Amino acid sequence: MMDVIKMEQKYLELIKRKKRFIALILSVSFVFYFMLPLSLIFFPKVMTQTSFIPGVSWSWLFAFLQILMTWFMVHLYHRKAKYFDKVAEEIKRERLL
Repeated sequence: MMDVIKMEQKYLELIKRKKRFIALILSVSFVFYFMLPLSLIFFPKVMTQTSFIPGVSWSWLFAFLQILMTWFMVHLYHRKAKYFDKVAEEIKRERLL
């Protein structure tokens, strides 16, 4: 009986960690995503200036960085999800033993 409670606590802790990770990823993504339209509203002159790449404005550069950030976040989530799945399988395996 005590082992079942211990495993439930491990599983609930895993779910809590997963929710915390997802909340962090979502909040960073939303902030980064909404920075482009907000910066175009509040700093239009700066965003239309040419960046350090000739012929590319800061707004285009930021838009391209959003694509790279999305790929990075997907890669990070994929790795972390595999880890969470592995831990969940270990908890299941412990219960079967």
